[in-house]
Amino acid sequence: MKRKIAAILAADVAEYSRLVAEDEEETLTRLASCREVFEDFVGKAHGRVFNTAGDAVLAEFPSAVEATRCAIDIQESLRTRNMGYPAHRQMLFRIGVTIGDVVEREGDLLGDGVNIAARLEGLAQPGGICVSRSVYEQVANKISVHFKDIGVREVKNIPQPVHAFIVEMDDSVAGAWRQAPGARAKPRRAGLPLIAGGVGLALCAAALAYVLRKSGDDAPPRPTTRLEAPPRTYAELAKSGGLVQDARTAPELYHNARSYEARGESAAARQAYGALAELGVDAIDAHLRFAALLRAQDGRAGARELYHRLRDKTGVGAVGLVYATLFEGEERRRRVEAFAASRPDYGPAYLLLADEYSDDRVGAQTIADRRREAEALQRFLAADADGRLAPYFLDQSVLAEWLERARRRLAALEANLKTASAEPVVKFTRSNAGWSVVVSTPEPATSIGWRIGGAGEFTPTGQIAAIDQRTGRPMPNPSFELPGETSATTIEIRYADSAGRLVGPFRVAFDPATALADGQRELLERFWTSWLAFGADGRLLYYSHLMSYRCAIAKVEIGFDGATPSQELPMPACDRDNPFSIPAGARPYLAAPPGAKSVAARLTYVNGAQSETREFRRK
Repeated sequence: MKRKIAAILAADVAEYSRLVAEDEEETLTRLASCREVFEDFVGKAHGRVFNTAGDAVLAEFPSAVEATRCAIDIQESLRTRNMGYPAHRQMLFRIGVTIGDVVEREGDLLGDGVNIAARLEGLAQPGGICVSRSVYEQVANKISVHFKDIGVREVKNIPQPVHAFIVEMDDSVAGAWRQAPGARAKPRRAGLPLIAGGVGLALCAAALAYVLRKSGDDAPPRPTTRLEAPPRTYAELAKSGGLVQDARTAPELYHNARSYEARGESAAARQAYGALAELGVDAIDAHLRFAALLRAQDGRAGARELYHRLRDKTGVGAVGLVYATLFEGEERRRRVEAFAASRPDYGPAYLLLADEYSDDRVGAQTIADRRREAEALQRFLAADADGRLAPYFLDQSVLAEWLERARRRLAALEANLKTASAEPVVKFTRSNAGWSVVVSTPEPATSIGWRIGGAGEFTPTGQIAAIDQRTGRPMPNPSFELPGETSATTIEIRYADSAGRLVGPFRVAFDPATALADGQRELLERFWTSWLAFGADGRLLYYSHLMSYRCAIAKVEIGFDGATPSQELPMPACDRDNPFSIPAGARPYLAAPPGAKSVAARLTYVNGAQSETREFRRK
């Protein structure tokens, strides 16, 4: 066993037996969800949950500050979750925090510290926090909350009285619980005042809690407030620093919220953001920060739940847009797209829409992704030119950052789209057996299909036995075959990009004569060293290679020992049915002048182009 000093947090559910009696299955499900909240926040505060017997939760922390901040964050998070339930069905925890001597045994903690924390929890109101004097003395000047001294209390099974302090949190939830049908009234202990929430932020947060708690889908949405000219006020507050006492306006509340965040006081920041949301101000920068804080505290699902209620109650554009971003993957993209389509004049939506198609979001961007991202960025910048962005930002420096980011991204995308190929490249190669068609897609593809004449189903090329490292999927076969007698026609190519979206069809003209000549010309240029060769004794000059690729050649001119090429080599006509064969009776050689040391050759192709003059020396 190891003995140590630790900060201990003890919590249990108020009226747990009643909640179980009324609906056991729902209560147990919600208790498991609440324990996940405890686990999450305790872990973030560098603590450890060491016991969860019954409805209790016991956790240890390295410091009283971390333990108290964690307790506040937990209560704020649970308060938000409870807003969706009637007052008498809300699951409210009491929390006690102390510092004391404990003994660790097989991961569990025992001793006075654990016992006192459990008794302090009993002194807290439902939804409240009670701390010992030792904790109060360590955190009073480090956390921006008020404490109420409730004096020295005699508690069960603790020989010495405990001097206790109540953390003054918003009492709206606890008050509603006490007045709810089915909740037994708890006699107030002498000297234990009601927890007050009279300061400005707490009143605003309580108002938000009431608005979000109130049911009734037929209630008309509140009128929303569109920002007119708050940025200057916020900028002045940001320069002056400090907290605004009795904050009431959007810039004041936003300034306070960000100040609390900078100090690491997430519970106070949450209250300020909640009060700002209750004002109905359409400020996208404030709502994005509020949602980020909620995700850190409650997870994505918890943040989404709160913003769903805000969206239904306020109808504010920023709330609806942020709600869409709280989903994941394709669902998030679909909802952001739907919001932008339904609110085309809401300029901020287009940068968030561009994010949905960005390389950071999708991983490997397709050409379609890049085009859609560029289009959304263009619309975002156009909204700025029309003055449709500034009214939706409390902090204009955030807007400036968004605009700079949008301009950089758009410039890079436009450069990429301008230089990148947008269509497949199709290459036709003829053999004596028929045509081989090779397709090069402009981006990684997961399948390729083709058809002739624009009618009928697309024929897939299939896959080859290899994995494309860019997509992580089997690589599509890039080629297919056509009969040698295929006449001039149009071939359509279609492919699926790395996201599985079909791209195309792309129409490609197929002219057998042109394709044959182009293919043979390419081979002639690539392997020009094989055009001509002297025989072993130097008396004959062979040109079998040129004769095999004669369908690309209009004429071949040669000149010996430095003479300008002017002597034309005899060539048989092109046989398109058997293009590479040398006809019977053809002589792919001629007699070289006696003593010739070299020969130069120049080709004129059927399309009128000429090759470079190439020189071949006798070995």
